[in-house]
Amino acid sequence: MLAPITLGMVGLQFGLFANALALMGIDAAPAGEGQPDPGKSVGMAGSLMAAMSLIFMAFWLLIGAPFGTEGAAAEVQIMFSAISGMYGFLFLGFGFVQLKGWDLRPVGNVALCAAILQVIEIIIIATRWGLGLNNILTEIVLIIYVAALVGFWRTTHGKQSPAIQGWLLLLAWLGTFYFMIWSGGLLPAPA
Repeated sequence: MLAPITLGMVGLQFGLFANALALMGIDAAPAGEGQPDPGKSVGMAGSLMAAMSLIFMAFWLLIGAPFGTEGAAAEVQIMFSAISGMYGFLFLGFGFVQLKGWDLRPVGNVALCAAILQVIEIIIIATRWGLGLNNILTEIVLIIYVAALVGFWRTTHGKQSPAIQGWLLLLAWLGTFYFMIWSGGLLPAPA
């Protein structure tokens, strides 16, 4: 069982879900006059928890080398360390910006960069490891992530409504169950 992958995906789900609901307007405004900004709570309870778990997962895949250090297994490990690290660092920046109340557009720009990197990683996975059922399902989830990343850029730049981004994050949240349950080893991955 690859518990750190499961842990990383649970943290990602917290970040996706908390931000999705906030973008959809659920508990997005202070509870009353003079009450704290819930956006800062989303930054802590969602974004920074996602960042911590994903960065832990990225380092564990490289340092712990659970798949070995040679051949295709090492390539898979490095790829998913890069992916989880990319999202971990993005959520780290997003969480700090939420906590400080800073301008989100530069983080949206980083999300656009991450979308480009994710497309490159999708192409590498498809061409390097083939398209068995497990890889097809992985690719579908990664494509949903690309849509969410581009949506993040669009939302932070006023080109898309926050509610649409909330729905994209909920879709990504659902897709993340695949990584948490099957890639994390809770159940055997489809052949």
